[in-house]
Amino acid sequence: MSRFHIRAQDQPVVDQSDATDESWMSAGGDPRDRGRLVELVSQQLVGSERLMVGLAWLSPGEVHLLHHHPHADEWYYIIRGSAQFTIGDEVIRGEPGSTLWIPTAVPHRIHNDDPRETLEFLWGFDQPRLDSVGIVWDE
Repeated sequence: MSRFHIRAQDQPVVDQSDATDESWMSAGGDPRDRGRLVELVSQQLVGSERLMVGLAWLSPGEVHLLHHHPHADEWYYIIRGSAQFTIGDEVIRGEPGSTLWIPTAVPHRIHNDDPRETLEFLWGFDQPRLDSVGIVWDE
């Protein structure tokens, strides 16, 4: 076991709609939200002091609700699938190889409108913990 080598399949999956997940709900989660995520780099997991990175999935039709983060910039990198991303007043088609940057406090939303394929993407913050990022739901 090494804090320098993390395997996604070894990490617990957070179901963003699970109202019984105390850790996710205490970080600001909302049971109306959809998607699953795992942490790959965080303060808790590896001792990071300046960033957090994870992997996430949205099944066909799922929506990660409109929200913003008052204390962190965020980014996404699309690995598989495609989706409609709303960032501020822009609507963007994210596809494999796309990178999206979301500045602090800018509302954003993901809708996997592809009826056939799960969206898989990396995400990250310039903060080391979800509870330091802040989540404000805008819908």
